[in-house]
Amino acid sequence: MFNLRNLLFALACVLISSHASADYRTYVIRPAINDNPILEGEALPVECRDETVMSIMCARGEYEPASFLVETDEPLKQVMVQPGPLKSVAGELPADTVDVRIAQRITCAVAYAQKVMPWVLLHDPGLLTVVNRTPQWVLDLKEVRPAPGAVLSLEKYREGFSTITEVNREFVDPAKLQPADIADFCQFWITVHIPENAAAGTYHSTVTITPDNAPATTLKLTVTVPSFDLLPPPFEYSVYYPTMLDHEDLSAGQREKYNAVTDEQYLAECRNMVAHGCTNPCIYEGPKQDEAGNIQFTQLSRILDMREQAGMPKGVMLYLFDGAGMVIKEGKLTDQQEQRNIEVAQATVAWARARGYTGALFMGADEYSGDRLRAMRESYASIRAGGSGIWVANQGDYLDIVGDLLDRPILAHPGALIVDHHQQWQVHPRETLLHRQQMVTWDPEMFLTPNMQRVIKGTHEYGHKIFSYFDPQGGAKVPQLHRRHRGLGLWKTGLDGTMTWAYVHIWTPTIRYGDQHLKDHGVVGGSSAFVLRGPKGPVDTLGWEGYREGFDDARYLATLLDAIAKAKAAGKHPRLVARTERWLGDVTVNVDLDEWRLEMAHRTEALLKP
Repeated sequence: MFNLRNLLFALACVLISSHASADYRTYVIRPAINDNPILEGEALPVECRDETVMSIMCARGEYEPASFLVETDEPLKQVMVQPGPLKSVAGELPADTVDVRIAQRITCAVAYAQKVMPWVLLHDPGLLTVVNRTPQWVLDLKEVRPAPGAVLSLEKYREGFSTITEVNREFVDPAKLQPADIADFCQFWITVHIPENAAAGTYHSTVTITPDNAPATTLKLTVTVPSFDLLPPPFEYSVYYPTMLDHEDLSAGQREKYNAVTDEQYLAECRNMVAHGCTNPCIYEGPKQDEAGNIQFTQLSRILDMREQAGMPKGVMLYLFDGAGMVIKEGKLTDQQEQRNIEVAQATVAWARARGYTGALFMGADEYSGDRLRAMRESYASIRAGGSGIWVANQGDYLDIVGDLLDRPILAHPGALIVDHHQQWQVHPRETLLHRQQMVTWDPEMFLTPNMQRVIKGTHEYGHKIFSYFDPQGGAKVPQLHRRHRGLGLWKTGLDGTMTWAYVHIWTPTIRYGDQHLKDHGVVGGSSAFVLRGPKGPVDTLGWEGYREGFDDARYLATLLDAIAKAKAAGKHPRLVARTERWLGDVTVNVDLDEWRLEMAHRTEALLKP
């Protein structure tokens, strides 16, 4: 009888233990950079694969992502993810080679409303919380003004704003992953950063998922380090950076509009840009003048000191605002205005070159077109007469109006303008995320249309470079398209670089815990910004990771082209050279990007063999 009681008690303990142990599943997300978000209440996208191995290729010095999903039927408590050491026959890589973060769900701007989706990459899963509450600005609305032809009632519009993302403490992310409670699913984000001195080869590791109330699960991580080092990309990587360093000369309006930041924030953001391949953002400052009219570069020097400290290189063109009494306006200039423009342009270019840069350009009239753009010719010509030039965003009609005077046109993607002005008001945000084929998107092929190609080639005929803009905006929820445009897309369309809007959006303050505006409106993954701005530094998003992947695609391309050139010069591998050149010519802008990169790596290694 005693033994029977013990047996029944043991059986009950097993049943209780079994009931308390949450049931969960893991999926490898492949490719990690994709445009299909994981949404609450929706089927998992095809990128969530029933696999246990995450395999990536990562060159020395490169950052490369992998991702996996944990999905559970019962709440998981204090889930921790721990990567093991990366080992190969050549040795072991340092522990900080592998970083793990959570793709945190937040309220995101999608079409004309908001949806909750994984977007922000954090080590601290408790930093943000999504709650059911309508933001104050929506409650304050009296009417909705959609695009012409769109019909959207105030009631219908408000339905799309039912959540708000709250900040639970100071918006500073710790350096290492913290445990997370998982109610239904959680996407984890792995970033591998291979040291510059790592040996080539294949490295293996484990990634262990350990909940407090369920058994541990182990995934495998395989990292292939190729034998070659990546070369710099053949394109220029910039971004709109509407930010000013805080200083006493700023007005209150400038501080608010241009997101005035501390030196600590500015340096952290520059370092973050460098780590993502963005090495030459525009500068929302220009030369100053003192009371006597002398041209001063104190503030610009302060900015360049910080950029250079962060690792941004010299030897590039600077993209500045005007200043020091310059007049860039519609219509005629007085003789005095024209002369001042020439003097400031000459002085600024001389200062930039003395500092080690190729020169400096000034921002023109933003997004002007037609007659208004034509009215800028005299101002633009005066800047050119001073040995400088103009950089500015436009919508594509500049070539026949100021093509001879515009040194760096930033060409807006035509699909982005259609979405922004019209179609986003007519497709439900859920349908936008689940059925992207219904939307006119930012496909690079739209830069291959005859008119866009005439603009791009015409710019080159004037001896100027041309960058892309709105391809898409930084906050657009399409990480894979961010990648496609900023590597393969730049190459195939003939563009020279990228400068989209924006690293952070204009009028967006630093996220500060306890701020009343933040309490009323919450944190939003907006449509324009690549990162969220914290008081100590930025927090990345999936879109910003897509930008970096495009940059790396371009580096693999540059390395392959260099290998072809070296093989030709040495008279080696002639058949492989010919086949590789034909293969590159046949690549389209819509090729599978992971397969394209892997093939480039294989051909590079073959061409570099003795």
